Amino acid sequence: MRKTPPRFLLILIFFFTLTVLSFGQAWSGILAKGTAIDWSVAGIPGGIPSGSWTQSGSTIQASQCSNGSADCSSTIQGALNSCGASQYVLLGAGTFLIKSGLNVPSNCVLRGSGADKTILNATVKSSQDITLGSTSGVTFSSAVAITGGTTAGSTSITVGNASNISVGSFLLIDQTNDGTVVSQNGSEGACSWCDAGQTNNGSRAQGQISRVTSVSGSSIGISPGLFVAYTRTPLAAPVKMSAQYAGIEELQIYANNSHSSNPSSIEIGNCAYCWVSGVESNYTDGDHIDFDWSFGSEVINSYFSGTFGTGPGSFDHGIRVANKSTLNLIQNNIMERTGVLEQEWGAAGNVFGYNYMTGGYSTSAPNFMSANIEMHGAHPQFNLFEGNVVNKINYDSIWGSSAYNTTFRNWIRGAALACNPLSGSRGNVVCTPIGVQGKNGVNGWWQIQAVRAFDLNFLATYDNMIGDIVGSAEMAALTQYDGGTPMGQVANVSAPSSRSYDADAYALSFGYGEAGDGGGSMKNGSGCDGNYSYPCESSLPSSTAFIHGLYNNVNGSTTWASGVTHTLPASFYLPAQPAWWTSGISWPPIGPDVSGGSGPASHVNMNPAQNCYVNVMGGAEGGAGGPLTFNASNCYSSGTGGSVPPPTGLTATVH
Repeated sequence: MRKTPPRFLLILIFFFTLTVLSFGQAWSGILAKGTAIDWSVAGIPGGIPSGSWTQSGSTIQASQCSNGSADCSSTIQGALNSCGASQYVLLGAGTFLIKSGLNVPSNCVLRGSGADKTILNATVKSSQDITLGSTSGVTFSSAVAITGGTTAGSTSITVGNASNISVGSFLLIDQTNDGTVVSQNGSEGACSWCDAGQTNNGSRAQGQISRVTSVSGSSIGISPGLFVAYTRTPLAAPVKMSAQYAGIEELQIYANNSHSSNPSSIEIGNCAYCWVSGVESNYTDGDHIDFDWSFGSEVINSYFSGTFGTGPGSFDHGIRVANKSTLNLIQNNIMERTGVLEQEWGAAGNVFGYNYMTGGYSTSAPNFMSANIEMHGAHPQFNLFEGNVVNKINYDSIWGSSAYNTTFRNWIRGAALACNPLSGSRGNVVCTPIGVQGKNGVNGWWQIQAVRAFDLNFLATYDNMIGDIVGSAEMAALTQYDGGTPMGQVANVSAPSSRSYDADAYALSFGYGEAGDGGGSMKNGSGCDGNYSYPCESSLPSSTAFIHGLYNNVNGSTTWASGVTHTLPASFYLPAQPAWWTSGISWPPIGPDVSGGSGPASHVNMNPAQNCYVNVMGGAEGGAGGPLTFNASNCYSSGTGGSVPPPTGLTATVH
């Protein structure tokens, strides 16, 4: 992990309307008030707007840059600099050599002719390949004290000095850690950078970004309202959004391991209502996409495959959401042989919906089952994971706490196939024959270390686990290193009980610290990494978790909370089956109330991203043959756009 701190009138009317209207929450009657937020407003208000935009200038053809042999960076950047409001710069089919990073300005889109047709051959050395916004961060010296309106849900705060705050601007709202639910102290030490340099010790890790909707003297209207009560020296710092309504669509970024450091292929930084749609990221030198200090932005209908650096501590995330980024939407994406969907450094209120992940691996530990969804670094809160098909979820404790996060209708398989090559370089991915890793002739193997399908470490508290399906036939069939001795199958384990590293497979695991703990030097008071006196385990993750409608394939049981309805909504953030949903796929696709599926107890169907990967692209378990040919229009009804539609049935509610 990095340790350095780092337009529409109708749309505006719609956005301001959100500040005075409240929707009947789909989770009402299931989740307790104060443990969830209104996720229906994640992403761009009204959806991605570029479907009606007009072209700026003439189409840039590959022949203008010698069909990929001459640097086309300045040609494309010049066209972007001349892009008018609500316009797009169009690249024709072919290969475009990019030696310098591109920046897409506000109210403009860089659009290709399809991810399988327009290829940016990126040999950039010192910056992101494409940036939406900037990496300017927040000027904490401009922060002002919040003196009133600090209760959870409040949409109006009072500040000591409002002279630098205006309608339409954005505020970072945060407070000091309480040291109990919110802590920067983790199992590998204190995360002094987890508040991105606001302090020298990471002590303001909890926060969110809100938009200013009104200013009247010292009274400031905000949307969204406060996710929690901010009562511990709360501050509001202006967040300068370097771009708004900037997008990338329908092209491929082909990385070449050219960077001198490890920046992401795409940076969404200090960006509001920005988007990536229908894009393929073909290998990456760092992360495929980073979100930093961003608000209401989207990554949808895209494909991320491969990485040049793998393993814990490497820059190998698929999509990383960090630095208090709020209400962003990551939806309907395919991730193959790459890193995690990761949240850290105060990411708040984001939605990860209907993504599909396969083939993750670690070069240094090929038998280790890495997580596909992860909390990593204090203090992600109020994030929603819905409808995803993944191998493992891990709310880790390495750099601090997380709380009030929700999973809903995910299939968490508890098994992951890894394939050769393991070099972190391009090569033909081969997964057969399958056997014991390291044996002569074996190219694919089921990972058997740290098999914990849903793993909430000791600093993850007050989490909601609703309607998930945990486990799979592949998990049940896992064997130990000899390839013949079955692994034990454990439905639920919680600290302080001992936990095996490689002899047992766990559906649910609560309250531990490092991957190899559960006994020995890390257990019961000896410290997490030798630097702390407290034990690396806790019963709080288990005792504070709300589990309801969760089907556990290990013992065939469904856990229902007492006194709570067994009727689950189809979605916690979508008002209805979305327009981009693939015809013939069940809606909702996953859950204890779903029947006729092919997964455990017939409760699981493919989501559209998995269907695209398997049935359209010809993808296989573990990523065999990847990267594959991808074009969003071959899979989804909307190649560009395809976002969440505006909610219906609005009702006014007095707060």
